[in-house]
Amino acid sequence: RLNQFLVTLAEQFQELEDRVNTEFIQTEEFQDLAEDIFSKAAESRQQEQLDAFRSIFLNTVLSNRPSYDGAAEIADLIDRWQARHVILVRILADPASADREMGGAVGPGGGITTSINQIIRKLLPEWDDDQIDRTWSDLYDAKIHRTPGTKTMMSDSGIHQLENRLTDFGQKVAKYISDPT
Repeated sequence: RLNQFLVTLAEQFQELEDRVNTEFIQTEEFQDLAEDIFSKAAESRQQEQLDAFRSIFLNTVLSNRPSYDGAAEIADLIDRWQARHVILVRILADPASADREMGGAVGPGGGITTSINQIIRKLLPEWDDDQIDRTWSDLYDAKIHRTPGTKTMMSDSGIHQLENRLTDFGQKVAKYISDPT
């Protein structure tokens, strides 16, 4: 796992080399970031976490104004989470894309009512109600999104019901863990 993480990171780093903030990679903060990310990756058994750590590292070194503190905060958060948290943040960051990847499982709506729980069950059919509720609640408690529950009924506008639910902090997390390539 760690070998594959490092190989993929090195390949992506090479692909993006011309965009790397060369001033940042010469700093002690860069060394601290690399050490922090690599040690967390070495402990992780979840591919979603490894992908998130790789993205945090790359997005930080590609930034015009890299923030070690910001990257470290997000890496600590990802380190505490399970794969399901990362998956749901990525869905909330771009619900329409997530729906397309699932073959339009949710679509534009059209029924009379729906709930967040019903929408997520269509996107992640292998998740049960408990996983959905716990993950949603954890992300709410972490100030990632602004909606407290998943079972409130609302008019059915399909996948669009998941749009614009991320807080500013949630958007920051989503940006750090997005694939920079």
